[in-house]
Amino acid sequence: MTQRFSTFTLAAFLAVLAAAQDSRVRGQESGKVTPLPAPHSPPAGNDLITQASTRLAAEPAISADLRYRIDAYGHELIGTGSYLQLASGANRLLKLELKMQVEGKPVLLQEIRGEDFYWIRRDIPPNPPWLGRVNLRQLKSSLDPTADNSSDVLPQGGWIVLGGLPRLLSSLANNFEFDAPRAEELEHYAADGQTIESSPIWVLAGRWKPARLKALTGSDSTKPSDLPEQLPDRVEVILGRTEKLVLLFPYRVTYWRTPKAESTARPGVSESRKLLTLDLFNVTRQEIDPGQFRFDAPDQDILDLTASYIQRAGAETKLR
Repeated sequence: MTQRFSTFTLAAFLAVLAAAQDSRVRGQESGKVTPLPAPHSPPAGNDLITQASTRLAAEPAISADLRYRIDAYGHELIGTGSYLQLASGANRLLKLELKMQVEGKPVLLQEIRGEDFYWIRRDIPPNPPWLGRVNLRQLKSSLDPTADNSSDVLPQGGWIVLGGLPRLLSSLANNFEFDAPRAEELEHYAADGQTIESSPIWVLAGRWKPARLKALTGSDSTKPSDLPEQLPDRVEVILGRTEKLVLLFPYRVTYWRTPKAESTARPGVSESRKLLTLDLFNVTRQEIDPGQFRFDAPDQDILDLTASYIQRAGAETKLR
């Protein structure tokens, strides 16, 4: 079970991130913070997701706490963590840390994108600690040999295999067709940790684009039910709709999966299940110490993942 858990968890988090502390959505409008757009001109769903990615990529610094809930092959996994993003010249530094308990033992998953290397650390008992590294300069040069190594590592508009919230949002816009956003309210704790207040949000629901679904299934099928069991058939994103929150910040991403047949659903259980829900809260724009993105490698074997990431990045570029 541990090996299946670790593989799915890392794959999921390279494609997911967002939301708000102890929050719940209700379909009422306060109308006091951000006026709704005119009924005849609502923003297009995919355009709004793309705008969110662009805005977040331009942020000088973003930090957030997070918590997540995963349905991994029938096992529920719950954990917490943190996300850091810092602009450093032409580069964007990233740090994602996830913690949880599996069979009573602590698990740590860590990903750090520094100036020169991308580090991946997995401490998943009873397996020994695992450490991998990607040379970002080699990765960038392989994608664009004429580019200056001091510029951003990957092509403008996406990070491809390296993750990060802007990359997540651009990936969602590329792969899913989103409905028109719904204007709703998010209830969450205020800064004092006790008072509950409401903030305007956008709620967006998306389903796979047919072309992307065909690429995933490797066939002409456009049926989401043909996807592997642990891949979602739809996604829901919550974005901030006011500067009271961080405007267009992804406060929650939830991946859903509908069983292949009604017969697989247990009595009294909803047909759709949440594969992964990730909430971000305590989101701030405060300065971040660049030292947070320096990784001091322990005395252990380090797996060089550069070649495999170059191959994966090239394959994804061809599909986009």
